[in-house]
Amino acid sequence: MLKEINPDVICTQETQRDIAFDSRNQIEIINSELGYPHSNFSIAEIKHTQKGVSLENPIEHGLGILSKFPFEVEVIPLTKDNNDKEQRIIIKCEIDIDGVLCVIANLHFSNSDVWAEKHFKETLSIFKENKNLPILVGDFNIFNISKYRELYSDSYQTSSDLYDYTSYPKDNGSLDYILLPHKYKFESFSCRDEYVSDHRMIVAKINL
Repeated sequence: MLKEINPDVICTQETQRDIAFDSRNQIEIINSELGYPHSNFSIAEIKHTQKGVSLENPIEHGLGILSKFPFEVEVIPLTKDNNDKEQRIIIKCEIDIDGVLCVIANLHFSNSDVWAEKHFKETLSIFKENKNLPILVGDFNIFNISKYRELYSDSYQTSSDLYDYTSYPKDNGSLDYILLPHKYKFESFSCRDEYVSDHRMIVAKINL
């Protein structure tokens, strides 16, 4: 599927390194097939238990990125809820696309409704002073993000503002979005039908 789409940049969430399965992380495993020249796997949390059972080999859990263009990464931790099983992070990537600096923030918020909202507001606050606003990409764990339009509309348009799609079929809704600074525009957008996880892959062509 990724070979068919052939994206310039791929952002992944819930990305792991489980040495009981493979010594490589999943970005390295995927890239052994794709051959992208630039990649990053950033660890948000090291899991020592799973469903209450201790793991013989801890699992590294985080976010990943593959890119045809060089980039610099900054890992930004988000505030952790004591009841959240995972630390949440943002990978801020400054990508040099043929001399044009494009900033992408790959993210995965808490699956608590209250904390997903807090993480969204925290993210907007982190980047509000940036002259070069990042494109926000990932699993927001928020159904109907347009209810926060008054918070983001001065700076962003969302994929769901412009396109009708269901990225999380289990609940007949979407949790995954691309928030695009107004200086950019969507040339195309799709939510793939193929089943590769409980979330559907979203794909955008963006005019920089």
